Amino acid sequence: MIVSNVHIKSFKSIRELSFPIDPRITVLIGPNESGKTNILKAFLSFRTDMPLTQEQTCQYSEHYQLGKPPEIGLEFNTLTKEEKTKLGGMYEGFRDIESFMLVREGSKISDYKIQTGDKVFSLGNGKPLFDLLPKILYFDTIPIIKDHVTMESLVKNDEDARTEANLLKIGGVEDPSVIFEDTTRGRRATEETGREITRRIQQVWTQEPSLEIKLRVNGKILYIDFSDSTTVYDTPKFRSPGFLWFLSFYINFIATTSDARTNEFLFMLDEPGAHLHPSGQKDLANLLENLSQKNQVIYTTHSPFMINRSTPQRVRVVNKDVNGTSIDSVAYRENWKPLRQSIGLTVGDLFFFSSKGSVKEFPERKNLLFKRNNKKDNLF
Repeated sequence: MIVSNVHIKSFKSIRELSFPIDPRITVLIGPNESGKTNILKAFLSFRTDMPLTQEQTCQYSEHYQLGKPPEIGLEFNTLTKEEKTKLGGMYEGFRDIESFMLVREGSKISDYKIQTGDKVFSLGNGKPLFDLLPKILYFDTIPIIKDHVTMESLVKNDEDARTEANLLKIGGVEDPSVIFEDTTRGRRATEETGREITRRIQQVWTQEPSLEIKLRVNGKILYIDFSDSTTVYDTPKFRSPGFLWFLSFYINFIATTSDARTNEFLFMLDEPGAHLHPSGQKDLANLLENLSQKNQVIYTTHSPFMINRSTPQRVRVVNKDVNGTSIDSVAYRENWKPLRQSIGLTVGDLFFFSSKGSVKEFPERKNLLFKRNNKKDNLF
C-alpha cells in the first residue's frame, strides 16, 4: 500500500491542510519559513515512536485554545490482495476496501482511529496493522563518510560507523571482519568490494566518470581513498562536501532498500543536495527517480534543478500567510507561474545563454502618445 493523501490539523504553522501525495515522488517547494519542514515533521509525528503533544499545536488554531494536540491523518490506497486479506482478518468489512485513513490524535496507541467511508474503527491491537504500513523515514542529515573506521566499530555496528558499514554492505560484504583477515580471502574481499562500489557510484555520478574508490586495511583500521583522472589517491576530507553528501546518501539509501519489499518505506528528505552543482543535483534527481520505483519519496527543495518538468503533477508549492501554511497543488499552471513566484526566479536572473540562438522579427508597434519631428516614435 502507499500513502495517497495527508491531512494535517493544528500542527505548528499549519492550521489545517490536506493535499494528495504522488505515488512515486512529491516535491515541496516554497520560500523559507513557509512550512515545508513542518509538513515533513507532521509525517514523522505520525509514527508510534514519536510524540504528538500540545507543544506541537498551532498557536492560532482552535485546538490550541482547547488544549488539544494536533491531528495527523494519512490515507492509504493501492492495497495488495494479501494486504486486504490481512486487514479483513483484523477488522470486519475491510476485506473489500480500496482505501482507508488512519488518524492520530495524541501520543497513545488508543489515540489512533481508522476511518473508511463513514465508519470509524478503534485501533485495537495495532501492531499487525502498523507492520503493514510503509515505514516513515525522515532524513534531515546524512552521516558523511569518513577517512577511516575501526574494525571494532564496524563489528559492533556502532551508529557512528553506519555509512562505512553500509558501504561494505553494498559492496557485498555482510561480515565486516572478513576484510580484516590477513589472508587471500580478506585481501580479495577488500579489492572486490572497492571495485563493486566504484562500479555502482560511476553509474549514478556523472561529474567524474573516472572516479575510483579504494579500500585499504592496515591492522584493525579500514582506510577509504578516492581517485580520479587528475589526482593520486586521496582521502574524503579532500573531496567536495557536495560529492561526499551524494556518496553518503547513495550508500545509506541503497543499503536500506536493497532487501526491502516494494513500498516498505516512505522516504522524506529536507533540502537534499543543497551543496551540489546543478549537474550534481540532476544526478541526485535521477537517483531519486530510480529509488521511487520501489518506495515513495517526499522532499523539499529551493532548486529548479531538483524538479522534473516532465512530471509537473508531483510539485506542491508551499505558502504561508496570516492563516498559516497552505498548499498549491497546481504549480505548473500559467507556465509555472506559482512555482516561479515561490522561488523568486525571473528571466532577468539568468545570465547564461545558449551558444546557439534565433532571431525573430515582430510587427512594428507605434507609440501614439509621443511624436518627434512629426514622426511617430517606435516603442522597440
